[in-house]
Amino acid sequence: MSVAELNRKYFDTISDSYDTKPWFATVNTQVANELRSRLSWIGIPFANTGSASNAPDASDASDTSEVRLLDYACGTGLMTRIFSPYVTKTLGIDISPNMVSTYKSRAASAGLPPSTVDAVVGDLFNKSNPRPEELNGKEWWDFDIATVGFGFHHFEDVVHAARQLKERLRPGGALVINEFLEGGDLLADENGHMVEGSEGNHAVHKHGHGHGHHGHGHKHEQEHSDDKAHHVHNHSHSHSGKHEHTDKHHTSKEGDFTNPDPELRKKMNDSIVVPHFTIDGVKEFFTAAGFVHVDVITLKERSYMEFGGKKMWRTILIAKGMRPEKEGEVGYESGRKEC
Repeated sequence: MSVAELNRKYFDTISDSYDTKPWFATVNTQVANELRSRLSWIGIPFANTGSASNAPDASDASDTSEVRLLDYACGTGLMTRIFSPYVTKTLGIDISPNMVSTYKSRAASAGLPPSTVDAVVGDLFNKSNPRPEELNGKEWWDFDIATVGFGFHHFEDVVHAARQLKERLRPGGALVINEFLEGGDLLADENGHMVEGSEGNHAVHKHGHGHGHHGHGHKHEQEHSDDKAHHVHNHSHSHSGKHEHTDKHHTSKEGDFTNPDPELRKKMNDSIVVPHFTIDGVKEFFTAAGFVHVDVITLKERSYMEFGGKKMWRTILIAKGMRPEKEGEVGYESGRKEC
């Protein structure tokens, strides 16, 4: 079974329960607050900011009347909702039909009409079909910003994925992602308190997939939870979370990714290639994909999460890069760790 099929299978299973836990709302609020406070850092003009200084070039530094967002591996729509006040049109793409359905219902519940927010089932990373006909219309090109929320750890070839998204941006458009920092986990005790001295990588128990993976600057863990033996790797498809809405769909234990059921845990592990990234690794694959003005930061506070029955505090990173205005433009900004 291909990586894309494994991701579709896993996320179709958990679409109703993906972000319904109270702690997930807290995580999403942390990410939302960080990104909304960094609009100028992203480097493009947004709408409705009331600012004339949210672009790196002073000649372009002003609110704009039209801003188009591509939310890739959109999941339930975390990134869509974060940026919805500052963009005028959002299109989402996800490999999971059930996630697309949940995305649409969450958008409707948030008061976002289909005329401004919509999503479809699709895959831009299939190397045998890099420009699928159904995603080749005018509306699928020249976006001002593309986002991927907690998705790159599911992508089979992160350089190819980033490059494909860059091609969907206008010159000067930005890609923004969030992910997990390698070595940034702390275990939590039964009461959810941090266990000091437990730093490591605790979220995924992997022994490899047997797939061929490609990419730059990240390390795939063949780990025993907190073991740090690294091997170069990559992967293919992802999902976002939810900010403050709990879906009313029926949620069964079988579809709850936080439960320790071995079969569901295997589906989750099979869908993941790169459980976490280094700051330098993200900078490398953004740059290899052709982005400039690349920067990576980490959230100042860790985020409490649960995976497969395990409680932990994780460090979230946020990265951005811009499609060059002109061919041949190179370079990136210095990554910063702020946790």
